[in-house]
Amino acid sequence: MSRGDSIEKSFILRILRTICPDKLYEGIEGDLIERYEEDSRGNRAKTARIKFFFHAIKFIRPGIILRNKFSVQIINVIMLSNYLIIAWRNLLKNKAFSAINIIGLAFGLAACLFIFQFVSFELSFDNFNEKLVRTYRVTNDRFQNGKLIQHGTIMYPTIGATMAKDFPEIEEHTRIMPGGDLNVKIGDKNFRGEQCLFTEEKFFSVFSFKLLAGNKPTLLKDPYTAVLTEKTASKYFDVTDKDYSKLIGKTFIWGLDTRPYAVVGICENIPINSHLQFDALVSYSTLYSGEDKNADISWTWSDMRHYLVLKPGTDYKQLESKFPAFSDQYFKGDKVSGSVEKFYLQPMKDAHLYSDYEYDIATTASGKAVWAMLIVAVFILVIAWINYINLTTSRALDRAKEVGLRKVMGAFKSQLVKQFIFESLLIVTIAFVVAFLLTLAFQSSFNEIVGNELSLKTLFQTLSAKHFLVFILVLIGGALLSGFYPAFILSSYQPAIVLKGKFTRSASGNILRKALVVFQFTSSAALITATFIVSSQIDFMNKTDLGFSKNDILLVRAPELMRWDSTFVQRVESYKDELSKVHGVINSATSWSIPGKRLGRSFGIRLSDQPSDTHYTMSNLGVDYGFFDTYGISLIAGRKFLPTDHNANWEKITTVIINKNAVKLLGVKSPEEAIGKEVTWGDGGRKYTIIGVVNDFHQESLHKPMEPMIFRPSYSTYNTTSIKIERLDQDKTIADIKRVYAKFFPGNLFEYTFLDQQYQQQYNDETRFEKVISVFTVLAIIVSCLGLIGLSSYTATQRTKEISVRKVLGASMANVISILSIDFVKLVMIAALLSFPIAYFSIQKWLQGYAYRITPGLLQFILPGLAIVLIATATVSFQVLKTARRNPAETLKYE
Repeated sequence: MSRGDSIEKSFILRILRTICPDKLYEGIEGDLIERYEEDSRGNRAKTARIKFFFHAIKFIRPGIILRNKFSVQIINVIMLSNYLIIAWRNLLKNKAFSAINIIGLAFGLAACLFIFQFVSFELSFDNFNEKLVRTYRVTNDRFQNGKLIQHGTIMYPTIGATMAKDFPEIEEHTRIMPGGDLNVKIGDKNFRGEQCLFTEEKFFSVFSFKLLAGNKPTLLKDPYTAVLTEKTASKYFDVTDKDYSKLIGKTFIWGLDTRPYAVVGICENIPINSHLQFDALVSYSTLYSGEDKNADISWTWSDMRHYLVLKPGTDYKQLESKFPAFSDQYFKGDKVSGSVEKFYLQPMKDAHLYSDYEYDIATTASGKAVWAMLIVAVFILVIAWINYINLTTSRALDRAKEVGLRKVMGAFKSQLVKQFIFESLLIVTIAFVVAFLLTLAFQSSFNEIVGNELSLKTLFQTLSAKHFLVFILVLIGGALLSGFYPAFILSSYQPAIVLKGKFTRSASGNILRKALVVFQFTSSAALITATFIVSSQIDFMNKTDLGFSKNDILLVRAPELMRWDSTFVQRVESYKDELSKVHGVINSATSWSIPGKRLGRSFGIRLSDQPSDTHYTMSNLGVDYGFFDTYGISLIAGRKFLPTDHNANWEKITTVIINKNAVKLLGVKSPEEAIGKEVTWGDGGRKYTIIGVVNDFHQESLHKPMEPMIFRPSYSTYNTTSIKIERLDQDKTIADIKRVYAKFFPGNLFEYTFLDQQYQQQYNDETRFEKVISVFTVLAIIVSCLGLIGLSSYTATQRTKEISVRKVLGASMANVISILSIDFVKLVMIAALLSFPIAYFSIQKWLQGYAYRITPGLLQFILPGLAIVLIATATVSFQVLKTARRNPAETLKYE
């Protein structure tokens, strides 16, 4: 016996001495030494020595209680170390299978970590608000002539306060009105670009934005006061020591206002997962501090948003059921606002993902897309676990003899199950490490796709305790379940049958494995189909004729530091005339808004000869006479605006142009018949003559239908300038445009963008969804193919002798491959067929969000299914080919 063996024997005997009574140990010591030496001669492996240890335990009569917990811990450590060593040896012994197992799981886990980052961030919006579960947005639908004309969050300034007065269920409320960009002057410095909201002193009670300086109870109570975020405050003022209290009382000038705004508070930068984003808050009372009190008391001025905090225990649906009576009391049908008003409550926690409202100022995303990505993550994770099961059971032949020998040597089934589960956990642990490394390596690429700065830290910060627990349980549960099935199967082999070479597989096991493969490829085929159709819809939106030209249109922001006066119209005319002389400029125009932006609506429009109680609603847009030519919007009747239609005196403007949809809405038979008719518009009953009809065009994205539109000739200090330019040498053209702008609007910042880029932002969610689902569909296919490699290897190994016999009898390589591949191809074809209805109903539901959409054809479902069949066939054929190439003499020489 070697010196090492002697030390080992002494160590084990000392352990036994610790856990046995002295007299009992003295009686069995001789037998133990003899058994140890016998086991050591028969098998020098660590497993044999551990087996000796358990033989020693058998000498101890039942009922002996271990002396202390330390002894139990020693036994557990020895058992676990044994499991670890055996598991590690099996990994090294089968490097190829181990690598495929680990890579497949790592890819699946990495994909899930990426998707979970995205999903957890999207689901975390507004969770920082302490009163989140009791806070609701007031929404409303407006109806005219029994037809829904507006579905939004925009409404009248009186709604929140009146509801709080009438309904005791409401604890507090606040109202918000978007204020647009801050164009700030401090001393001789100008700042532009910050977004502000008008709101009131209850704002910081409803929302949990953290204050760094200022008196919370009185914030924003007085007119011409403002609260800045720390980012904005640091930009406006010199703050190096983070002492924001010294900024209280500082002032700034906004735009053309002569009265300064006082800083009364500083709050932390707004969390990126807040549906409300702003750089500054301005007191709401500023809006009605003069003679016009409409911003406070009007029942028809519609530009405000209202938030309510309900008392604990209030059922918001029961409160909502009282709103019809509220509407009847204050709006009297359509007598007050010209529309029938219906009010609802939306939980604030739904504002980010479930907002289909017009004029929404919230940061929104598609809830359907988020949940779709979560489903993709679950599919990929399940596919990865299935992949592991198939690859593990494909080694059943090798492990069956191992199990048989272990059982003959006295191993219990429970010990074998523990061993195999331990092997599973080892592989999963390694896969997790690799997945984390992959996540870190590709994090920046993923962030570029989703357009957010996400990380693993984001995942753990944004998940609530409940969701985090579910996340961990899913991962651990999946690892245990995927390890338990192979462990249960492998540990169930009967030694007598296995060691005689009569081992066969159960039919139920084969059916289960095939079912798992069908599930894998059904998921993959459905994902391919979804990706294909999403891409087709986006391509359709990009290529659809919008009814106007959006390419090579330069958008220059309005000169906000210019006052309106009687000379402004002539100044703009001269500005446009000078632009026309710039080399590369084709045309130019100014307008209240531009394509891609939601337009304001006018509710009281009718033909002058129609009854006074007739009300029609149209989107309205103020444009100059060059607008239709600049955007290439076709005229189908009448004429376009002329310079003579414009007037600095708003009261003297008498002409309008409408689109085809407006012609239909007014009940006129044809565009030609509409020319010369008068429309009454507004509370004062002003009359305008229709001088032209233009073709319908997509003012907004293809999510929305084209609406009735009415255009007035208009100039404004807030008008954007749209400039059609040539494609060649655009940098020089833009530089010349900037020079002209500075000449006519000195002191104003020259800021520009291109229309096609801005219009495309409406499809950011779709583009992001397409990129994400494409990447993870490819990963799902890769992982599925790894699983197919496992099953094909399993079957090919099982039928090795059959292959050899066929080759000896003259079968060609092609015949052998086709015989072994046909079963797998059938499985994948079944999967492709099953994917059709799943993909069809999912895609149809997604497409319903578009007013203009593709109609998927049969080919768009067949091609993805055919692709998955070809991929699977190539994968199986390659795996089978390796087995079919083996020399029959090697496999038959022992028969």
